[in-house]
Amino acid sequence: MMNYPVVQHIVPVAFLFALWTAPAVAEIYKCRDTNGRTQYADKPCAGESSVFTPKQAPVVDADRDERRQKTRKLLNAMEAERSLEKKAAAEQQAEKERRQRNCDNARNYYRQITIASQLYDLDKEGNRFILNDAQRAQSTEQARAAVERWCNEY
Repeated sequence: MMNYPVVQHIVPVAFLFALWTAPAVAEIYKCRDTNGRTQYADKPCAGESSVFTPKQAPVVDADRDERRQKTRKLLNAMEAERSLEKKAAAEQQAEKERRQRNCDNARNYYRQITIASQLYDLDKEGNRFILNDAQRAQSTEQARAAVERWCNEY
C-alpha cells in the first residue's frame, strides 16, 4: 500500500479550517459588576449573569420592490404635475408680458391721436391723405377700444 503523506496532512488542515470558518453560535452573557454597570461577555461572570439573546435583524419583506415601484410612480407623477404647473406659469407670465406690451403700445397710440393737430392715412398708392372729423373720431374710438381691451383685463 502506498503512503500519501501530503494527503494525510491536507485532510486534518481542511477539517480545522472548516471548523474555524463555521459560524459561531456562542452564548452572550449579560453581567452586572460591583458598581452596577452592565457588561457583556462570552463567558459567565463571577457574580450574577444571565444569557442574553440578541434580537435578529428585521426581515425585509417581499413587498419592498413593489413599494419602491409605487413610490417611483408617485414621484414621477408629482414631477410631471410640477412640470405642467411650471409650464402653465411660464405661459401665463408670457401672456401677461404680451398684454403689458400691447397695453403700452395702445396707450401711446391713443395719446398721439388725441394730441395731434391732424391725422392722416395712406391710400392704395401709398399717398397720404388727411382724415376728416368723422374719420378722426372713428380712429380715436378704435384706439380707445384697444386701450380698454389690452389694459383693463390684467
